Amino acid sequence: VKIKIVGHTDSDGDDKSNLDLSKRRAAAVKNVLVKEFGIDAARIETDGKGESQPVAANDTAANKALNRRVEFIKL
Repeated sequence: VKIKIVGHTDSDGDDKSNLDLSKRRAAAVKNVLVKEFGIDAARIETDGKGESQPVAANDTAANKALNRRVEFIKL
């Protein structure tokens, strides 16, 4: 099975920084799966969407926390 890990952020900060953060967040999860769980790195893709796909409004600390996430997509 191949997967894609997609990182997301809340709306704090500028768009460019959030996009970079979301990509680094996804890469960090991939790194743990490869190093600690022995999953073949070739089976995992990563991407980042920044703040462009929120699952909640960015109006409270709790909602912002929901938007700081990674998603796993089976390819």
